[in-house]
Amino acid sequence: MTPAEFLPIAETGGLICDIDLVVVRAGLQTLASLPSPLTVSLNISTPTLTRPGYLEQIRGLVRASGVRPSRLHLEVTETSLLGESNAITSGMSSLAEMGARWYVDDFGTGYSSIAHLRDLPISGLKLDVSFSRGIREGHTKSVRLANALVGMARGLGLDTVAEGIETDVEAEILLGQGWRHGQGYLYGRAEPLD
Repeated sequence: MTPAEFLPIAETGGLICDIDLVVVRAGLQTLASLPSPLTVSLNISTPTLTRPGYLEQIRGLVRASGVRPSRLHLEVTETSLLGESNAITSGMSSLAEMGARWYVDDFGTGYSSIAHLRDLPISGLKLDVSFSRGIREGHTKSVRLANALVGMARGLGLDTVAEGIETDVEAEILLGQGWRHGQGYLYGRAEPLD
């Protein structure tokens, strides 16, 4: 079963917050064993962002791990910001002040307001895989939109990650546009650390 299949079930069953915290704990434990320049990126769901006490739980996990908070990159999907509330803004800001960095995942496909990039403590954007796929399939608009989005990110001083890169051609185009980092099968598939 893939995450796309079980995560919606976990959300409707009320288990997603517990899963998020288990993933944060495991990610921090792993990060503590890796050399200092490395970071870890972990997704946080909307229910977790609005759960009372989540902020204190994540802070406690970071402290217990001994990891510098700046090595922790927390990702929220663009669509999860649709229901932005004072609790979400406050929690994101508090963790950013601690040193954690926030990235907007799947950027370019949701309906969030550009104002979120102004008002929330966002450190970077992750270009949605659909743009890399479009580049791979030769869609001119995907190339142009990826270029426009990286220009906006650069203008805002945000870090950039292109997702779903599978070919050298995609990597060259996206790197040439200014996307600083890439992830996808071109670089390797997920596998155990040991």
